[in-house]
Amino acid sequence: MVSTVSYGKLNPLRLNRHKIHNGAKQMMTKILVFLFLVATTFTFSLTSAWAGERAPDAAHGKTLHSKSCMGCHDNSQYTRSNRIIHTFEDLSARVKFCDAAANADFSPNDLNDVVEHLNVDFYKFGK
Repeated sequence: MVSTVSYGKLNPLRLNRHKIHNGAKQMMTKILVFLFLVATTFTFSLTSAWAGERAPDAAHGKTLHSKSCMGCHDNSQYTRSNRIIHTFEDLSARVKFCDAAANADFSPNDLNDVVEHLNVDFYKFGK
């Protein structure tokens, strides 16, 4: 007959396993929370970068405008009394139209820069 030792409710092996298991669960929870925070931060930073969220650069827009737009027209159309651009949204849409018509292939940031240049130097629309 095999004799077994009974510790009753206070089996030291069971208590140690319980403590180790709880410690491992706590550690795993902390690791998962940390990884979630890192992934969330990384995702938001990439989303901002992909979205092109930066302030428009009017000086860069002026350079692009001089290089790509002045071949079709001069600045007089921006100051004429019967101009077709009446709002900031009109201006943005027109720059996109001209980009496609001239095959300038501006990036979204470039388009925003040209719009900013034209708005600052000629149109003065509120945003």
